[in-house]
Amino acid sequence: MKVLPYDSFTILTPDDLPIVVQRLNAQVEPTKAFRFSKKHLPYQGTISESGFQISRIIHYRNSFLPVIRGRFEVESHQTLIHVQMSIHPFVMAFLGFWFLSWYGGVIPITLTGAIPNYMAVLFVGMPMLMLIIFWVAFWSEANRSRSELAQILQAQV
Repeated sequence: MKVLPYDSFTILTPDDLPIVVQRLNAQVEPTKAFRFSKKHLPYQGTISESGFQISRIIHYRNSFLPVIRGRFEVESHQTLIHVQMSIHPFVMAFLGFWFLSWYGGVIPITLTGAIPNYMAVLFVGMPMLMLIIFWVAFWSEANRSRSELAQILQAQV
C-alpha cells in the first residue's frame, strides 16, 4: 500500500519511438484553459520526442488528479516509457500550509483545555478524515490513468 501520492512505473513496448509518440498524440490534445465541448480526447498536455506531460480531461473539479510525466528510452527493438504520477506541486504546498495552520491553531487550544475532550477529538480527527478522502481520490484516478496509459502505449485501445 502506497501512502504518498506519487507513483512511478515503466511500460515496455516492442514498437519504435515514432510509433509510440504517434499513438500518444492520437489520445492527447493541447492544453486549453476552457472546454465548452464534451467531444475531446481523453488526455491533454504536451508530447515531445524525449517525453511528455499530460493529465486526464474531466468535466468536474478535482485538484487531486494526477499530473503524468513520462520520458522515453529507446533500446534495441523496444521502447521503455518511464512514467511518474503525482499531485500538482501547488496542491501539495496548499495542503501542507492548510495542515500546519489547522494544527497550529487546534493543538494549543486543545492542550490548554479550552474545549471539551470530545470536541478536541473532532478537531484533531477531521483533517485526518479529509486526508483519507484525498488519498482515495488520487489513487483511484492514478490507477485508472495507469491502466489507460498502458493500453494506449501498448496498442490495446
